[in-house]
Amino acid sequence: MVGGTTRQSKVFYQGQTEDFVIFVADIVTAQKWKTYHSIPLEQVMDVWKIYSSHQHGPQGMHNEASKATLEHEFGTSNDREVIFHILEKGELQEGTASERQAVRNESQGSRGIH
Repeated sequence: MVGGTTRQSKVFYQGQTEDFVIFVADIVTAQKWKTYHSIPLEQVMDVWKIYSSHQHGPQGMHNEASKATLEHEFGTSNDREVIFHILEKGELQEGTASERQAVRNESQGSRGIH
């Protein structure tokens, strides 16, 4: 769907020095995981990455969190342990996200006003 929107489920965690976001498959599965830790994290996660929004909240620009940032905030850089912590303590959120807009044919050159 070009130029459309998609459903986006995430968990937002406000840390001491950084804000963190992880993307989950859906809110229902993430909520079930909170009750039943027997559900494999691989079924809960949509993207196996931890993002930092540099204290700009859940809507800020997301960059992959560095190992040093994770170590400073969580006392470990082990992705699995950090994701476990964020899922347990974070805030589940669902919304829509616009798909990226980009030039499809770069051979056409600049599309700015000349």
